[in-house]
Amino acid sequence: MQPIDRRAFLRMAGAAAIAAPACAQALEKPMMLTRRIPATGESLPVIGMGTWQTFDVGAGEPERAPLREVLRSFSTLGGRMIDSSPMYGQSETVAGDLASELKLRDALFVATKVWISGKEKGVRQMETSM
Repeated sequence: MQPIDRRAFLRMAGAAAIAAPACAQALEKPMMLTRRIPATGESLPVIGMGTWQTFDVGAGEPERAPLREVLRSFSTLGGRMIDSSPMYGQSETVAGDLASELKLRDALFVATKVWISGKEKGVRQMETSM
């Protein structure tokens, strides 16, 4: 390692002082890797959150309180995509209730499945899911 002179030290210190706020901000909220949806161009994180089993709980506060915090943290850290299904028991309802309560519905990208035959019944099932 070579010693540095005063001028070089002051340049590095100045650069560090300028960069420090941006570095601190980057550490506060980590960036999530995203990919674009080809049809719409919308960017989504490459990792989402599934609801199967975990969100299949009752309506009581003791069952839902931890999931509320999971969903809040997920969103705070940049998560947006949630996957559910009518076949996951109460998962869709619980995730939807908590997302509404936390005012996250517009921030989330929700994926579901259709588990029924026929176009009209499928559309109805998707509407019910939403």
